[in-house]
Amino acid sequence: MCRVSPPGGANGWGGCALVGLVLVAQLASCESRAEQLGAVETWGSIQTQNIVRHPDVGEYHFIQQRNTLRIGLQWESGRDDRRDALDIPLVEQARLLLLYRGVYDSVYDFTPIFRERDLRGRKPSRAAERDLEDLSRRARDAIKFESQLREAYLDVTVRSYPIRFRAGRQQVVWGEADLFRMLDRANPLDTSWHFVEEIPPPSFGWTELRIPLWMIRGWSEVGTVGPLSDVRCEMYWTPGDWRPMKVAFLPRPWGIRLLNPLTNREDGAFFAPFSGIRRLASSTLFRQGNYRRTPWENSQVGLQLSWVVARNTRTSVYYFHQRWAGDDGTPSAPLRGVPDTARGRQRTQDLIQRGTLPVEYITPYIHTVGLSGSHYLEAFQATLRLETVYDFALPIFNRDKVTTFAPLLPGVSRRDYWKGMLAFDRPLIMPIVNDGGVVFLTGQWFVHHIIHNKDSLAGPLDLPTAGARSRPFCGSARDVPCPDPNGNGSFRDDVRSWESLITLAIFTNYRGGAILPVMGIVLDPVNSCSMNVFWNVGFLLGSGVSVDVTQRYFVSAQGDVQKGPFNPWLFGTMRGRSETAFRVTYRF
Repeated sequence: MCRVSPPGGANGWGGCALVGLVLVAQLASCESRAEQLGAVETWGSIQTQNIVRHPDVGEYHFIQQRNTLRIGLQWESGRDDRRDALDIPLVEQARLLLLYRGVYDSVYDFTPIFRERDLRGRKPSRAAERDLEDLSRRARDAIKFESQLREAYLDVTVRSYPIRFRAGRQQVVWGEADLFRMLDRANPLDTSWHFVEEIPPPSFGWTELRIPLWMIRGWSEVGTVGPLSDVRCEMYWTPGDWRPMKVAFLPRPWGIRLLNPLTNREDGAFFAPFSGIRRLASSTLFRQGNYRRTPWENSQVGLQLSWVVARNTRTSVYYFHQRWAGDDGTPSAPLRGVPDTARGRQRTQDLIQRGTLPVEYITPYIHTVGLSGSHYLEAFQATLRLETVYDFALPIFNRDKVTTFAPLLPGVSRRDYWKGMLAFDRPLIMPIVNDGGVVFLTGQWFVHHIIHNKDSLAGPLDLPTAGARSRPFCGSARDVPCPDPNGNGSFRDDVRSWESLITLAIFTNYRGGAILPVMGIVLDPVNSCSMNVFWNVGFLLGSGVSVDVTQRYFVSAQGDVQKGPFNPWLFGTMRGRSETAFRVTYRF
């Protein structure tokens, strides 16, 4: 790592260019020094990750060969206790951070796109094959490369006041939960990168999956208030830059296991039943709803207040007001149709004549309150963690509400949703596993509950089902069998009032941290006992080189054909996506 310093007195665009030229010259010589305005640190990594999917014994598919370049730069001003401290009124300290990520996935160049079965267990038909051909000709260049400034923000600590501000493109990480999101909701997810499978830590994590947003963030350390110590307040505001989660569809290897519901030639809405339709009403699917990207129509705010009680217990309360991204496993409704009334039917006809599908992608504003806490039990040498949120008025499909696009798209109702998590972390002395070190055990129990649920509430996925049900239904007429006796009618999954998820992981280190093994399991006991069993071993080879080997197995009692119900975290839809990953990283 080189430490370099910008020259004093540079300002404006000309000054920035001069600073850049000087930095390049200094970085080339890798000289370490500090001057009046502080120092610049640079770092980076080059990484290659190869993934092989093995849906069955003897069947292998090469689905990823991702090469990633990361470059970071941090400038930090001098400290107050030094003569070269930053001399700006009201500013005690300043820090600038830039983080760039460039990606090239060569699998889109030399490997045919993997023809994966969809949620019905079907191979792509001839019509869908044309989608594959289109992807191979036009879309591959757009998805095999990525070049983006992941983070770019300025931290400023106010002189004489316990206040700090951060402005710029950044990530906000709140809450106590690992691997799954409740309070960690400020940044939406990019599920096209590797779905939600950048686990387990420490080798992997959510950092690469979150979509950084332009935000203004502030911290204030209040201190002691009565029996409460270390009282802190944190707040962020996203002025107009919020965006929904990023989604990819088949034939992308890590898309949702559906062809694009609008544009695929087999059963896409733009081809059947509405031939000639080319757009949604007032929105773009999984990109933007019926709003403008301005601070007045597309902002979000979050507030956290935390404190310590009796030295061992930290508690935090939260409030969010934001658009609903739909990326935490809740079976919410992403689309809204036109109500089936005389006025609605006329509006539908007008939209169709203008080449517009009478369906709107929705990301409504919602209110959320939350609570988190951690408590260290000295007697058991264990830490207990708690996290819970209450979402107000989430959109959920209701088959009792009919739209002009029925039975494929029912109406939308609003329901409150409660979600909670209990967890523990415990270091153990287990000579049979690691005679020279400590073994860490961590477990979590997640619970989701929809308030005032009714049997008519349904999940967001609607597709023909390959399995019979004891009570099949099509659209709102729940007691009418599907038209096709083989099960190829319209199927919509029930929403359960209670859902649960359990995680358990164990990890340790050998040879002073040079070998880092992790093993774990994610279990959904409610929906067909769907499981994700994983292990990872990280090797630190020295000179900045590390190697990670990972295997993930997705197991379900349903086999490879979706017979419902879907689970909210979509583990039941991951059957056939077991994989082996090999990753090499060089850090400099």
